[in-house]
Amino acid sequence: KHLSSGPIVVEFENQFANLLNVNHAVSCPSGSMALVMSMIAHDIGPGDEVIVPCNTWIATAHAAMLVGAKVKLVDVLSDRPIIDHEKIAEKITSRTRAIIPVHLNGRAANTKEIKKIASKYNILVIEDACQAMFSKNEYGFLGTQSITGCFSLGVTKLITTGQGGMVVTNDKEMYNKLLLVRNNGMESILTPKYERFGVNFKFTDILAAVGIAQLNIIKDHAK
Repeated sequence: KHLSSGPIVVEFENQFANLLNVNHAVSCPSGSMALVMSMIAHDIGPGDEVIVPCNTWIATAHAAMLVGAKVKLVDVLSDRPIIDHEKIAEKITSRTRAIIPVHLNGRAANTKEIKKIASKYNILVIEDACQAMFSKNEYGFLGTQSITGCFSLGVTKLITTGQGGMVVTNDKEMYNKLLLVRNNGMESILTPKYERFGVNFKFTDILAAVGIAQLNIIKDHAK
């Protein structure tokens, strides 16, 4: 009955959220767009600054640029390609809105210390876990330890739908914002009422069915 976003998308999102032990998951066309969606939902835009590691896939920086924010690069650790949290504070200004730590190839950024810095300066943490699906540290799954976490469902990922992405959150208000952002700022296209800025970031039931089949394999192996 559905070629675009429908009940199979919802089922895929629910299963993905359950496997990661989070309350909500919102699917989208790619990991890059998951980052963009997250920043739009956080109202990050022109005049804002976003901190990203200097060693990551370019999509992390491009996502901030796509919403009009200025990218501030921070060095990575000498022995691992993840952001050096001790060098973050020196890049923070009055315009800094978010830090995007990247968990690169399963190597975890120090979310505990990064969240301490973010709390001190009243800025956001958006986790880029596009290359760390189902990887863990002592606090749980990477990508689930901040207000939003972003994942990729691209061709090289543990779960792939060819192209695709996911934003996860435990915050109900943020979840509702993400749903609006994904649907051109509307709750329903059948009764259009524009609530906020958004774009067509919808996923499809066809791709969601492919994702569910792979999630079932993951669940079987986890038993």
